[in-house]
Amino acid sequence: MSRLAAIAHKVSGVPGAVGALAADRLPVRGRGAAVLCYHDIGTDPSNRTDYYLGPDLFRAHLEWIHAWGLTVVPLAEIVDRRAGGRDLDGLVAITFDDALHGVLEHAAPILEEHHAPATVFVVTDVVGIDPPFWPGAARTLEAAELQELCASGLVTLGSHTATHASLPDVPPDVRTRELSDSRAWLEDLTGTDVDLFAYPFGHHDAPSEADTVVAGYRAACTFTFGRVTASTPATALPRFCIGPMHDKFRLARQLARAAGAWPTD
Repeated sequence: MSRLAAIAHKVSGVPGAVGALAADRLPVRGRGAAVLCYHDIGTDPSNRTDYYLGPDLFRAHLEWIHAWGLTVVPLAEIVDRRAGGRDLDGLVAITFDDALHGVLEHAAPILEEHHAPATVFVVTDVVGIDPPFWPGAARTLEAAELQELCASGLVTLGSHTATHASLPDVPPDVRTRELSDSRAWLEDLTGTDVDLFAYPFGHHDAPSEADTVVAGYRAACTFTFGRVTASTPATALPRFCIGPMHDKFRLARQLARAAGAWPTD
């Protein structure tokens, strides 16, 4: 166990101020880049789902990341750097899955406040409605709202399929439509090339990874925890799923943990 891992293990059960103090003292700069995956940001106190956190905590995450000497960059920059063999250390990308309304209402002003870029992955057949794949969640953004979200220049849209289908569980022709139709819809909406993708539920296998390449995506994100290094496959970028349990210490531990400490399966 590395010295950093030993420190993290020793204080991992320490609550409150002591845990936060430990986070301040950790060298939060693991090798490679970290990609954070958020879902919804909101102020409903009755919403206690794993992927719903308040604006104050989201703002704090960005403040802590900056204080730890890390740099928030577009996901596309991490993809470019990985492909070109350039340095990835100290970089963090912010992503949101599902394009829920809270991203525009609550997250976007905080991103602008901190000049922090983000990538939002859109399920294109369910824009502007309550998402059938997430009962009780806020509605998704409408087409005009997605355009509004991009107006600041900080937000880039990526595909999250057309219907939020688990790609390994559908026939090849359906998988092709899920990938291609969503990309075409987003490119028509934005007038730009859309080449970033996130697997619904994080589900992926060799055929679905290969099909993302055929559909024109240059990178695809999973839910496998880990860091992006030069050896990371572009079709299986790891991401840390972030929720309300990520206080200062938990976030620091994710961002400081060594790339080799994460399982590969």
